[in-house]
Amino acid sequence: MARENSKIGIIGAGKLGSSLAATLHAHDQKIVISSRRAERRDWLRDEFPNADVVDDYTRIPDNAKIVFITTTDSAIKEVCDSIDWNPNHWVIHCSGVLTLDVLETAKSAGASVAGFHPLQTFPFDGAQNLFEEISFAIDCQDDDLHSWLQDFARTHRSRTFAIEGETAHAAYHASAVLACGLLAGLIGISAELWESAGIERNRALKMLSPMLQSTIDAITRDGLPDAISGPYVRGDLATIRQHLQTTAQINPDTSRAYAALALAQIDIANEKGNLNTNTINAVKHALTEHLKSL
Repeated sequence: MARENSKIGIIGAGKLGSSLAATLHAHDQKIVISSRRAERRDWLRDEFPNADVVDDYTRIPDNAKIVFITTTDSAIKEVCDSIDWNPNHWVIHCSGVLTLDVLETAKSAGASVAGFHPLQTFPFDGAQNLFEEISFAIDCQDDDLHSWLQDFARTHRSRTFAIEGETAHAAYHASAVLACGLLAGLIGISAELWESAGIERNRALKMLSPMLQSTIDAITRDGLPDAISGPYVRGDLATIRQHLQTTAQINPDTSRAYAALALAQIDIANEKGNLNTNTINAVKHALTEHLKSL
């Protein structure tokens, strides 16, 4: 079923939805997008003058055969269930953790359904370039829709991979959260440790940034375990114990995070082959006992 000239609908005009609208608009794609907030609709009209902007999302499938649901995860099923779908529709949610079950109402009506999750963070509105050169997770059983989504990714010089099943979705999405949101939080608590030296968090973040960028570059260039450095690949137990003692004094929650993360990654660090079994066991024991003590 050809969709080359079809208008594309977007339900949910948050950071992801508005960024999707921006990239589609940049490619001269006709779009219709919804928002319940009047000020948001005004902003959308200013940003995308050729788009149709509506207040009632249930009207979007009347004007678009391809519909992206880019709401919060918790709202996707409710949105889907409240619309009268038909076999001409392609319905796509953009959740990483949810399976196609949340689109069952559309599927039962004969529509083709898919999950299409961009492995990317969307920190601000209308960011059109964030779909370029990334990866997309696709959950789709319809060949035509699957091919269209692959073409969408290729248009943006991006890759796709298949994902299916509740466990796979949850594990994949947990991975994404660890590598993005929780990583940002980890860097935040890392910077807060500098307060013991009289340096406030934002200043510490600026000074940590070159090292962070170097680490990301090393991961991209060399992979793991080569990109891992520090006391856990050296087996420097004295330094590790000092870290545990000091972080516990400053903030037990930070110390708990440090020890748990170190324990979770020790086997990856050990892939370098620098440490003997006794040293590895001593490090694991120190971390485990520290966690028990907090």
